This record gives sequence, C-alpha cells and structure tokens, in this order.
Amino acid sequence: MAKFNVKDLSPKMDGRFYYGWVMLFMGFICMFIAYVIKANCTSLFYTPICEEFGVSRTVYAQTNTTMTVCMLIGSAYIGKIMTKYKMKYVLPAFTVVICITYLLMSRSNAMWQLLVLNGIQGFMWAGMTNLPVNIMVSNWFGPKVKGTAMSIGMLGSGAGALVWVPMMERIMSNSGWRTTYVAMAGVMAIMIPLAFFLCVNLPEEKGFKRRIGDPTQEEIDATGGVAITKRGISGKEALKLPRWWCQFLAASITMICASGFTTQAVAYFSDIGAENGAAIYAAALGTLILGKFLVGAISDIINIKRMAVIAPLFYGAVFIFLALCSKNMVWSNAVIVCYMIGGAIPSTVPALLTVRNFGDKDYGLMAGWMNMAGNIGQIIGPIAAAAVFDITGTYVMAWYVFAGLFILVSILYYLSGVLNKKELKAAGYDPDL
Repeated sequence: MAKFNVKDLSPKMDGRFYYGWVMLFMGFICMFIAYVIKANCTSLFYTPICEEFGVSRTVYAQTNTTMTVCMLIGSAYIGKIMTKYKMKYVLPAFTVVICITYLLMSRSNAMWQLLVLNGIQGFMWAGMTNLPVNIMVSNWFGPKVKGTAMSIGMLGSGAGALVWVPMMERIMSNSGWRTTYVAMAGVMAIMIPLAFFLCVNLPEEKGFKRRIGDPTQEEIDATGGVAITKRGISGKEALKLPRWWCQFLAASITMICASGFTTQAVAYFSDIGAENGAAIYAAALGTLILGKFLVGAISDIINIKRMAVIAPLFYGAVFIFLALCSKNMVWSNAVIVCYMIGGAIPSTVPALLTVRNFGDKDYGLMAGWMNMAGNIGQIIGPIAAAAVFDITGTYVMAWYVFAGLFILVSILYYLSGVLNKKELKAAGYDPDL
C-alpha cells in the first residue's frame, strides 16, 4: 500500500479547492453536535429524572436500550439509504425528527413516553453520527489519508463535549432537565441548513475524477496495475469470514464498556462526592480533540491493524483509574490522559479496520453492519453498569470488569488482522497491498 505523506493532505485537487474538505467539515459537525448531544449529554439526565419519576437507574437505562435497539434496526438500512439518496435531504430530515422528539420529551410525564420517543430517535440517530462520517470519508478520501481524514472528522466529538456538556449541565442546574431537552433541540437544529446547503455525496458531482489520498498512476503501476480505489470483497463474502466476526465482537465489547462510561460517569462522580464530576467528564471528552487525530494519523503511519491492538489497552487503563477514583480523586487526572487514546477507539478503529480488512468496494453496507455491533454494545453497557450500581451501591466492580474486557478486545482485533488472508487473496483482495 502507498505510504502516507503529509503532502497528500493538499487543499487542492486538479488545481482547485477540493470539496472533500467541506464534506470533512460536515463530518466534524455531525460529531460536534449530533454525537455529543446523543451520547455525551445522556449521563446528565440519570439523577434528576430518576428522582422526579421515582425509578431506579436500571429502569431509566431502558430508555437508552430502546433507543439503541432502534438504532440497531436502523443501522441495517441507513448505510444503503445514505448511499442511494442525497445526504443534503437525508440528514436534514433526520434532524427535524430528532428536534421534534426532544421537544416532546421536555413535556413527558411518564417513563413510557420517554421510551417511545427514545425509540423514534434511535432510527434517526443511526444516520446522524458515526455512519455518515464514515461514508463521507470513504467517498471523498483515498487510502493513503483515510485514517487522518477519519480522525479529523471524528475529533468533532471531543470539541463538542467541551462546549455542549458544560452548557447543558448549567442549563439543567439553573432550569431543570425539561428546559435542557428544549436547548438540545435548538442545538440540533443548527445542522439543518448546514447539511442542506453543504452536503454532496460523491466527488464526481463536483467534477473531481480522483480523491485526495488516492494512489498516483506511478504507485498503481508499482503494484502491478492493481487499482487501490474501491477494491475489496462484498459484504456477503465478509460475513463468511472469522476475521469479520472477531472485529464485530471486538466492536460490540468496546461499546459495552464505552457506553457504560458515557452514560454513568457523571452519576458515578456525584456518588463518590466529587463536586466537579461534570467538568472531569467534559475534560476527558475534550482530550479527543487531539486523541482522535493521533489515532487516525498514527494508524496511517504504523497501520491500523497495529493501532487496533494497542489502543484498547489505554481504554482498559481508563477504567482501572476510574475505579481508583473512589479512593482518591487524584486518579481522575490519569482517567483524562488515558481517555485521549482509549476514548477515540469506538469512532475510529472499527471504521478504519473495516476498510483495511475488507476494502471499500462495499463499504457503505459493511459500515452499517459494523455500526450494528456498536449498537449491540450500547444496549448492554448502560444496563450492566446501572445494574451493578443497583446491586452493590457502587460502579467500581463494573469498572474493573470493563478494564478486563479490553484485553479481550485487543486479542480480537489482532485476530481480525491475521485470519483468512488466503481466502481474501483468493477473492481478489490483499489487505496488505
């Protein structure tokens, strides 16, 4: 495979500004707004809603389960929809529905209403966060810079966390959780005009014949004339290979642990008496501004198959230090530092590894399926963490179990990079080329 060179990140292609950078900005916005509002602000609602409705945290966690089950179903189709139809129409339509549901959630008076509305949101969220960024990057950037481009788009969640989590926490403290839902609807509405006026599905629609990061003709000739762009195997072929299921399981386990952290972290810090729990949580998320860029850029340099084995160990360390915070909050500094790399895994590693392991010939479909792996994890993680709290009165045991699971994630990602090489070559695709 042609090696990464910083010169490949040129702002121009064919003598004019490359529109892929506008699409990368839109990917950044998806993560900056939609991902943070969906994933990172959730933990703010556990304590106030549970207290007002008189329910346990395990019961309230069912809202996340309902939403994620619907995301799981939606993910099976959203990849095809976003490939077939124009994003300038799809993204605004999804956003409008999400804004309406947030406004209705602000008027909810029973858990069943929150469950129904979260379910409706789930179908929309499937096409609002990681998946559109993955598709945008795959469509607009070639293999030499895909990791760096992906990380630039994905680091929007780190920047957004520094803005929206503290803002929503202040709104909730001053005006309550209902007003916070209204504020979240307002923030989401920002995406409607941006998506409508800026989104373009493919480079050809803007007159570009090549993508930034595609191999030059000389590089293609050096590989024996093998075209590196849009090569690989089909989704159906991937499903027959153990390497697919190793990667799928690793992505699911990652999100079990990650969603346990993002939904319960603020409540955990509050339980152990930390007055600045929301600030610590926001600071950890903020490190992703640098962390996601590092994971993507390093993946381009040392190969994503190696980074996929190394990065999970950082996330495992996050949970060890998180558990130690129950004894001394000084460990929160280590949580923040390790989260810089560990927290970047869910939104970068599965996408980059899918392209490396199976090619981008059928990437839209496989990205949707891999998104389902994360959805499965999101169903289990919050309930598991909340259940441990309801049984033991603390999250500490859950944190230690999650730390151990990340060792398994490293092993599974290693296997996903070494299995079935002969079968892939027989199908006409060499992941190491």
